[in-house]
Amino acid sequence: MSKSINSYKSCYIIGIGGSGMSSIAKYLSQKGLNVSGYDQRSSYVTNLLNNDGIKIDFDISDHTYTNDTLYIISSAISINTIFLKDFINEPNVLTRPEFLRLLSQTVYLIGVTGTHGKTSTTALLAHIFKFNGINISYIYGGVTSFNGIGGHYGDENLPLLLETDEAFNTFKELEINSLLITNIDHDHIDHFGSYTNLVEAFGTVITNVKDKCVINIDDTKLSTFLRPGDISYSSSKNSHYKINFPNSFNVDKGDYTITTKLIGEHFISNIVGAIALANQNGISIDQCLNAIKHFDGVKRRTEYIGDFNGTNFYDDYGHHPTEIKATTKALKNNTSGKLIVIFQPHRFTRTRDNYEDLRNSFGHSDLTLITDIYSAGEKPIPGISSVMFEGKDIQYMKSPRLVPHFIKNNINPGDTVLTIGAGDITLLGPQILKYLNENK
Repeated sequence: MSKSINSYKSCYIIGIGGSGMSSIAKYLSQKGLNVSGYDQRSSYVTNLLNNDGIKIDFDISDHTYTNDTLYIISSAISINTIFLKDFINEPNVLTRPEFLRLLSQTVYLIGVTGTHGKTSTTALLAHIFKFNGINISYIYGGVTSFNGIGGHYGDENLPLLLETDEAFNTFKELEINSLLITNIDHDHIDHFGSYTNLVEAFGTVITNVKDKCVINIDDTKLSTFLRPGDISYSSSKNSHYKINFPNSFNVDKGDYTITTKLIGEHFISNIVGAIALANQNGISIDQCLNAIKHFDGVKRRTEYIGDFNGTNFYDDYGHHPTEIKATTKALKNNTSGKLIVIFQPHRFTRTRDNYEDLRNSFGHSDLTLITDIYSAGEKPIPGISSVMFEGKDIQYMKSPRLVPHFIKNNINPGDTVLTIGAGDITLLGPQILKYLNENK
């Protein structure tokens, strides 16, 4: 790239409504760039961006390329479908991984990665720093009550906190100074070719981190990558931060209790990892614990969305078997009645590759409804459909329109209903609540 990314005054982001791109848009806008962009349709996130003064196009057929604008393209966008296809080799046209790589060369980068929990953990860390008056910059793919979209440009002399995604091998290209790793699991195999390659990629990233890593050694694969001087946390005795479920930990012979609004052991594990990293960056454990009391969580991460006559409704982004098990276990342990899960599988390839594990991930649910697969732009695969999941306690719903009436006839006070998946299943929970209130 002939010009530094810091030399541009305007930026146009393709796929700006995506979780990973919207946070970049907000970060660059606060940095002082004139940011605009394109997305296929209006959404909750594009409305938030508009409220932040960022202009969004929903038709780019008339957009004219200029070489003094920085273009950033979402990894989810096919370059052949947009006007930039003729300019892809120009120095001012970058993919998201390319942009983040160049950005990482200009800052002290604190990263958070892992198959599960990285968004929530990054958001929690951002909250801990902000709550304690430390104005660091951050970029993460989620929406929170304390910041809205997860992008913020802070004091340029302080670190950048970045959710470092393993998809598309994005994290391998970054220059990372300090890194928190939550776990490794069987995901994004279509990008890595094999699970072995995925694990090796994590190992390479950890090896190249310049300063300390904070590593969850409950994950046996990660424990093998622990380097001298790195910080460990886990529920085992040989870690620096020893987790004692349900809500405490000890370190340096001190015992601490966590008070949090978040539900589940997976969140407690993420919290302890965040405390360990924040503590390495000058925030005391007591300061961390005080901040955590006031953290409401991330939108679509076991998010409470309402109740009807004593039945609580939650929404979650989980789409991997491990995530589904963790979320359903946490909610089942916190409900006095039935747990009803409404799951939307995500991508045909992911459903094919994880079918058996997905099929067996609803053990904590009393009743599971499966909607059609959310394609995320993929073409259908013969023989791969939601009908495959039907069986005892799992029911295929031919249309989402059937779900509200079904729920009305199957809930009682004390029950919990969870919508879960990475697609548009998030729209269904409010629709069910609206139907219930209109049909009492």
